[in-house]
Amino acid sequence: MRSAQALADRVLLTIRIDTLDALNLRITLHRSLGRRIGVYMLSVNHAHAQSVLQLQCDRSQVDTLMHAVMSGLPRAEFGAVRPVHAMAAR
Repeated sequence: MRSAQALADRVLLTIRIDTLDALNLRITLHRSLGRRIGVYMLSVNHAHAQSVLQLQCDRSQVDTLMHAVMSGLPRAEFGAVRPVHAMAAR
């Protein structure tokens, strides 16, 4: 039951960045949040030089995560915050 509650408290945040900023974003997030970041996926669109990062974190960490991203990469674009279990059902 505890793991079900932990999963319910996890969210997936989508962030779009310039591909050249991907390494900087990773460094910034790990420096700011460390182990509080869960699974993340990075997909690259070479034609548009953009990358989409999907980060999994605790719901309570979303503000901190967004602040870290905006501090290091002010041109980043944020997508919807979705429950992790909603994405797993797809």
